[in-house]
Amino acid sequence: MELIAGIMLDVFFFARFIYIKTQFYKTKGIANGNANQYSSEFIYGNKGHNYVCSVKKNIFSMYHERGSVYNICVKKDNPYNGVMGNEQTIYMILGIMWFVFDVLYITILALDGLN
Repeated sequence: MELIAGIMLDVFFFARFIYIKTQFYKTKGIANGNANQYSSEFIYGNKGHNYVCSVKKNIFSMYHERGSVYNICVKKDNPYNGVMGNEQTIYMILGIMWFVFDVLYITILALDGLN
């Protein structure tokens, strides 16, 4: 049962990483400071236009100060939605970590079966 849960977590983290990698592009944004409980606004420029991007807050969003520049990932088909730039890296690390744990668990089960 633990192995199935581990594989499901690994697939979830890898799928989220691939989703952000393919559907978003990285840019720099200035924190606007209009933050509420669920999202923060960032101003960024693209092809001569300025956009206000709403970045949802979650456990992977870092604390940011108004006027500071941060890496953000903006959705390609909707430039008003985005995620923090470090979120993609965190999902990649979590996916690799869970994959290593799954391989170690399978190895332990195999070695236990040989004894």
